[in-house]
Amino acid sequence: MRKKKITVALLWSKYSGNVTSVNDLVLGLDRERFNIIFIYVSGHGVDRNFIEEAGYQVFYLSRIKRLKIFHFSILRRLVKILKEHNVDILHCHAHKATVYGAISAMIARTPVVLAHVHGLGRSRNLRRKLMNILLFRKINRIIPVAESVKKDVLKNNWFLSENKFFVLENSVDYERFAVVSIPKKDAKQMLEVPSDAFVFGTVGRLAPTKGLSYMIEAFAKVKQQVPSAHLVLLGDGRCKVELEEQAAGTSCTDSIHFPGHRDNIPELLRAMDVFVLSSIAEGMPRAILEAMAAEVPCIATQVGGIPEIINTENVGILVPPANADALAEAMLKVANMPRDRLEKLTESAQNRVTQVYSHDVVRKKLVSLYESEFEACTKHK
Repeated sequence: MRKKKITVALLWSKYSGNVTSVNDLVLGLDRERFNIIFIYVSGHGVDRNFIEEAGYQVFYLSRIKRLKIFHFSILRRLVKILKEHNVDILHCHAHKATVYGAISAMIARTPVVLAHVHGLGRSRNLRRKLMNILLFRKINRIIPVAESVKKDVLKNNWFLSENKFFVLENSVDYERFAVVSIPKKDAKQMLEVPSDAFVFGTVGRLAPTKGLSYMIEAFAKVKQQVPSAHLVLLGDGRCKVELEEQAAGTSCTDSIHFPGHRDNIPELLRAMDVFVLSSIAEGMPRAILEAMAAEVPCIATQVGGIPEIINTENVGILVPPANADALAEAMLKVANMPRDRLEKLTESAQNRVTQVYSHDVVRKKLVSLYESEFEACTKHK
């Protein structure tokens, strides 16, 4: 007889806030069919967890800030949870969680283990490659967020078969970004830019992989030809001081803004005339999907899964990474683009998000994966 509910445990290294596409997908699953629990290897620094507040069971295996060595106490706690809750599917996210998950699932005899890979270079050294040989034998499916991520994992793990993979794209809450009523001038006021400014913007961590130094360099060139241009870099990160110093060294420092982290991204995207992603490495960035859903014209670099999102010039503009001149040229191209062309561009981009990257579409893929893996393991019992 078929089991009434499938118990799925999501295992993360840490709680990273209320915006992760996978959690959003899982929280929308049929609770008559799926029993969902959330497990975090570390709960350090967590005061509130919106998932717990929504009525789901949440477990923290430790309060350790940085897990530099393997902790057997964490392994024991995880095994106990898997056994007590009779977990059918353990869905692990990123390497650290996968290490604990694969070993504990073997001890607890959890039938299905999934390993989610969110970016490139996750098999970057010999130690990790050797560990993968052992780990991936215990894993039923590897879930890359893009075809490019799949190719990267295959390239660095020669022993794997393509049949082991199930690509599950990142996704967005389409309605949250597409239906925003705030006027553009009010959104600009929230960012403290002039109402008549032409705003280039981006959202994300201020980290080296985001290539933001190239964006600032490109913007300085654009500003010479578009006097009303302003650049807004939404987010925080370890490169903030360095980027602020770079901006201060330009002739347009007053037109470059660092508002920090903000939670009201759907409203702030309304202030942007062009969204720019200058990354030098990416998996499948949600930020560009959100901008496309919000009908903001997009420019992005040809790295990782981005060319899978912007798959034609009718959806957005791609440029080589680490190339400020090419980025500036693209920014000027969009700034001078006729209104009818811009409307067609944003309409096509929004349609692509609806058809391929909305939560509703990707959630169906996740359900099919959970169902098929569960049914396969029950047949072999």
